[in-house]
This record gives sequence, structure tokens and C-alpha cells, in this order.
Amino acid sequence: LTADLGDARSVIRQALTGAGFEVADYELIAGDRKAVRMLDATVTGCLAGVAATGSIVTGGAAGRAGALVAPTHICVVEARRIVDGLATLMRLAPRLGAGSMMALQTGPSRTADIEKTLIIGVHGPKRVHIVLLDGVLAP
Repeated sequence: LTADLGDARSVIRQALTGAGFEVADYELIAGDRKAVRMLDATVTGCLAGVAATGSIVTGGAAGRAGALVAPTHICVVEARRIVDGLATLMRLAPRLGAGSMMALQTGPSRTADIEKTLIIGVHGPKRVHIVLLDGVLAP
């Protein structure tokens, strides 16, 4: 679980541990390459969701690689954080609190550079799931 989940992190931790999952705070294991390689999934929040492209926008609070290191990325998006398009996102960017990093993600990476064979998830997760909240999640 990444720090950008804010107050929702404790609620999500409780739900995941109750379902039998082992849960770790990403910032506590980020420096341990072996522990990071063992992750099955990461759960992050986001700064914004872009309706026109289906993109999510993560920032430094998720950790520089929090949304990218595990084979599965689950992103919790509050409905109030959805913007209509990239122009609106760029206009709002200075107020989103991204710090020194803002990353847009639109599903798993895709490349067909090698022998014109499509490969999915070479860089980053192979699966991306969005959990859309109609409201603010609080403990």
C-alpha cells in the first residue's frame, strides 16, 4: 500500500488482511529489492483520473516506482478526482500536489518493436485495475 492512499490506507489494509492477503507499506520496503521483486500487487491512490484517455496520474507520494514494480497495479480513484481531458489535467497540475514527479499511466505497456510481436507489460505492470469510489474513503 502506498502513502498516497492517505486515510484510506488503514481501511484498505483491514479489508486486505481480512481477506487473507499479506500487506506491506510500500515506503518501508521500497529500498529492499528482494522484497519489491516478491510483490504480487501494489495498491495506490492517484492524483487524478483522465476520462478522455482512461489514464491515471500518480505522483511522488506513491513512491517513484510504487505503481510500476508489481505485476498487478490496483489504483483507487475518487470520483471527484476525475477530469475530462489532458488539457484540464495540465491546467490543474500545479495544484495536484505531485511534487517533483507526475506519471500518467494508461494500462499495461505495449511494444511490438522486437520482431513485430506484441508484448504486454514489459515496463511496469501486466495488469491494471481501477477501483472507482463515489465519494471519499475514510477510516
